[in-house]
Amino acid sequence: MYSEATRFTALLFPMAAKLSEEDMEDRLRLEFVDDARDRLQRMYETVERVGKGTVSFLHALSTLSTEAHNLKGCGTAFGYPAVSLVAHRLEDYISGLNALNDRHIVDIDIYLDRASALVDRCEQPDLAETNRILRSLPVRYVFDVKDVEVPNVEVMLVTPSKVVARKVSMELAACGFRPIRVQDPIESISLAVRMPPDMLIASMVMDGLSGLDLIRGLQAISVTSKVPMALLTSLDLDSIALREIPQGVGLIRLGPDFSEDVASVITHFNLG
Repeated sequence: MYSEATRFTALLFPMAAKLSEEDMEDRLRLEFVDDARDRLQRMYETVERVGKGTVSFLHALSTLSTEAHNLKGCGTAFGYPAVSLVAHRLEDYISGLNALNDRHIVDIDIYLDRASALVDRCEQPDLAETNRILRSLPVRYVFDVKDVEVPNVEVMLVTPSKVVARKVSMELAACGFRPIRVQDPIESISLAVRMPPDMLIASMVMDGLSGLDLIRGLQAISVTSKVPMALLTSLDLDSIALREIPQGVGLIRLGPDFSEDVASVITHFNLG
């Protein structure tokens, strides 16, 4: 009998259905590699066409977003988690872009080069090497990085709100940090456990899992128990809900004290 995962992947790649389960897994990995190469080639060609002015920005953004999202979703399932992580960072990089300038094109090509190299590897990198690869990826800043000292600090921002994400990301980027946004709190658990960030900031109110429950859960997991964490909220300090915040967790209020709270949390955790 085939496992549930194998039956599911057989639906994605019907030609593998007649193989044994072991052979099917090998076949599916090979077909994933071929599929990933095709997706990366489409992204390379799209970026090249943008540079030549033969494709519109909106069309290019749609293609890049779709292919990066699909690559992110398939990588881990087929034994290429590092590919998924790079694709997630690329998806985050292009999110919110309103143009593709020369700097963006160079940066996106770096993402594609890293993903291509990982797809072509027979053995996937360990966590330490994966961490080095991810931290070498470009970050999209809204200022000239020469004006700011850029520390090697990654902050995972977990929030479904694009408005909140933009506000917090800009504040973090202004400090030279690398903000990595995750919309789904459930997905953030997998990402944080696989590659612990230097700090995690989570919105208090989210569908499926509150920021408070997310932080409690990650604090209970050994690999993320020591990660500095902060809760992002619009609640007043005297709110009953905030009384349940675990000791040592920072608090960032979305109000007039926002910038001061961010600075206070950074100082408290000695990240600046």
